[in-house]
Amino acid sequence: MNEDVFAGQWKQMRGQLKSWWGRLADDDLDRIGGQKDKLIGLLQEKYGYAREQAEKEVARRFKEFADHTGGAIADADMVAKTSELGATVATKANVAATVVGEKIGSLANVIRDKAPHEGAVSTAATAVVDKLESASSYLRENKFDHLARDITALVRTYPVQSLLIGVGLGYVLARRTR
Repeated sequence: MNEDVFAGQWKQMRGQLKSWWGRLADDDLDRIGGQKDKLIGLLQEKYGYAREQAEKEVARRFKEFADHTGGAIADADMVAKTSELGATVATKANVAATVVGEKIGSLANVIRDKAPHEGAVSTAATAVVDKLESASSYLRENKFDHLARDITALVRTYPVQSLLIGVGLGYVLARRTR
């Protein structure tokens, strides 16, 4: 179980902890502050439990509490692991966004160098290069969470168009994997 699982449940659990372990005073509960390791340490100190015995007792009581409250604490490990995974993914996504931004900038430079300097193709190439450079700059400057907020805002503003784009991308990806 994560060290900080009790942050949201701590006030509910304080009374229950005192009923389970009457030797714990309010000052002890303040010191624990919702951290499992501190609770285990105090149980060792107040009740003379071995570390393993204290861990088992805490796990048993928390399971009992979770069963009583609908599993909120029992799922805390999963929530903690999911949060940790989310932070890792966000970090990697930030790095990837920067790399993709740099690649798009390189593509814009290649198009600019190879495009003809006159005519309709030149005008179209210039427009494409300008948009690619804008996208490149945006990806290099913004973090993933900022990108996610912007995409969410776009989807909310243009739900039908977003749905059509999603269906189109799904179709293209499905066709490509065959």
